[in-house]
Amino acid sequence: MHKKIWFKIHLYIGLTAGIILMVIGITGAMISFQKEILWLINKDSNVVKVNNTKLSEKQLIDNFKSKFPKSNIRALTINSDPTSSVIINIASNAKGKAGRRGINYYINPYNSEILPSVKGAKVFKFIEIIHRGLVAGEIGKQIVGACTLVLLVLMISGVLVYLPRLKRAFFKSFTFKFKQKGRSFLSTMHSSLGMWVIPFYLVSTITGLSLSYHWFNDILHTITGVEKRAQKRPAVASSKVQMTKNTKKSINKKNSQEPVLSSEKVQNIFDLFKENVTDYSSASLRLEEKKGIYTFNYMKKNPIHYRARNQISLNLRNNTVVKHDEFSKKPLEEKLLKSIIPLHTGEYFGRIGQILMLIASLTMPLFTITGFMMYFQRKRKSKNK
Repeated sequence: MHKKIWFKIHLYIGLTAGIILMVIGITGAMISFQKEILWLINKDSNVVKVNNTKLSEKQLIDNFKSKFPKSNIRALTINSDPTSSVIINIASNAKGKAGRRGINYYINPYNSEILPSVKGAKVFKFIEIIHRGLVAGEIGKQIVGACTLVLLVLMISGVLVYLPRLKRAFFKSFTFKFKQKGRSFLSTMHSSLGMWVIPFYLVSTITGLSLSYHWFNDILHTITGVEKRAQKRPAVASSKVQMTKNTKKSINKKNSQEPVLSSEKVQNIFDLFKENVTDYSSASLRLEEKKGIYTFNYMKKNPIHYRARNQISLNLRNNTVVKHDEFSKKPLEEKLLKSIIPLHTGEYFGRIGQILMLIASLTMPLFTITGFMMYFQRKRKSKNK
């Protein structure tokens, strides 16, 4: 009796949310290796030829300023790899997220040559928008979040329906034979492959819910006891309130008066950083005056994943380290909560984990298609009777 109920739940939920889950699976697989793909297609921007000695940070900024005298340099990113380019970020006049991100220039650290702009990022960004919100804004994000919850129900109901076979022949439950035909083959393949991907879908579901819902993320922080970092959200103004010309002028004036560090001071800050951190692979500094305290975000050599960022705050007035926050020294639960996206993509477990998560994402259409095929075969059989 209970098996029939769970079968009905699995069937109708699968038929309802199957198409959306298939889209999520396909788009997830498409963006799983986006960093690697973007690096390959933009090799001219990322890789340079080694030529004598690298220019200093001061020389890089001065040379860039000579080419773009009116630019407002906001950040500088360097790499320890002699074949890697340098990134200079300047302020942008664009609105929204594009304005906040600014514009990146890839620079040859040996001669200050401006390298080609990165291509292909917009394509992957659009795929990500489909993956996270079906190109339907906030409504789409809620639908994707709901379907993530539905996937959890589908896994539970699928295991409960398959439980008798699991008890009867546990190891055989993870295999299927191509000799079988028709609905029997589809059912066995659907169920056995489902058992294999459940661990990956569980990780994707938990991390996906954390990315979709603030309340779920709060629950994870509460359970683990990890303090959640307060995020500043932009205030949403009423649609009836319009920005006056005076307000716009004051904002533009404020932006134009932002203190900019001299190239000599930037050089001193980077020298102090290199004295205290020797095992970095990349390091980034925002060029803003902050009462003598400057914070670097940097990656160590051979990090566990691309979000294993470290921070070091330096006091330039007395050349001391104010704070040094290393990712490797954090407790396990904090590491996991700061690695939600790498866990979601499988990168937390290295290249093998990334490939396995890619395969699991690609099997999502298989479950949707075989589910629909079994439903229509069952319906046809019932009609013939």
